[in-house]
Amino acid sequence: MSALIASRRQGRSATAAFFERFAGRVRRYARALSQRQALRKLARLDDRMLKDIGLFRGDIDAAESLPLGNDPIALLQSLRAGRNRARFELRYY
Repeated sequence: MSALIASRRQGRSATAAFFERFAGRVRRYARALSQRQALRKLARLDDRMLKDIGLFRGDIDAAESLPLGNDPIALLQSLRAGRNRARFELRYY
């Protein structure tokens, strides 16, 4: 079933459905730009400061190489969490 038919069945016009999809894309693009700006700020930190927050320069490089639609901050969080988990396991097991 097409999006046009589905939106009409829900009581929305095709124009309203189009603008909702468009607004969603604009929000995702704005969020991606905001995340890239945060990534640029992290990239300006020196290696010692990055280490203090549990990151390495290579983590920043990996996050920068992600496509625009992917969340670079989520990647950094998962890398950091994985290191913390591994450090905990080595210490207590």
